[in-house]
Amino acid sequence: MLSHVEITARVELTEAAHFWWANRIEYSHDCFVCRRTGRTVTVHHGAAHGVCQSAQRPLEWQAGPDEAGDGAVAGGDPAVPPGSHPAPIRITGFDAVGSRDDNTLRCRLSFWWSPFADVERPQARGGELGTGPWVRLFYRVGCHACRDAGEDQWFNGEQSLQTNAVWPVARPCRKCGTDLVTMTEPPEIRLVG
Repeated sequence: MLSHVEITARVELTEAAHFWWANRIEYSHDCFVCRRTGRTVTVHHGAAHGVCQSAQRPLEWQAGPDEAGDGAVAGGDPAVPPGSHPAPIRITGFDAVGSRDDNTLRCRLSFWWSPFADVERPQARGGELGTGPWVRLFYRVGCHACRDAGEDQWFNGEQSLQTNAVWPVARPCRKCGTDLVTMTEPPEIRLVG
């Protein structure tokens, strides 16, 4: 069955913030491919599929070492780390609206889903939305106060906000401490038609 989840996040920015949403998210997903509940799936906007961080070692159904004997997984994708696998989930909508008072990200995930029992915990059943879904949203922010002061390193790098944080969340500049980003409530995650 094809399902869709919409994630909505709002941040407030100060005048000192130079902010943009990154095109990568991590999402808690019940993956019917590896038949595990609560897996972290990394999804990039524009990618054909997500990557399920299923296990620390290759999955049983994945191909064994190649004929060359170098231990590489036959047919493996170098972008998919060992123990992970491509997941049938992708970003099908990514809309960022920006202003100082309302910088909102609306992201739609579309994924294939089927009911299953978790292979390691048979009492846990895979669900369309999963139990206790969470998301980690990545963003980049720079500090105009540092830039205006002549600092070469005014960019604060990539940071993230996630639903299981203590709210509200405030992120100051890592260099000068100027307030940059505030998020008063966690991102909303809901099933949509």
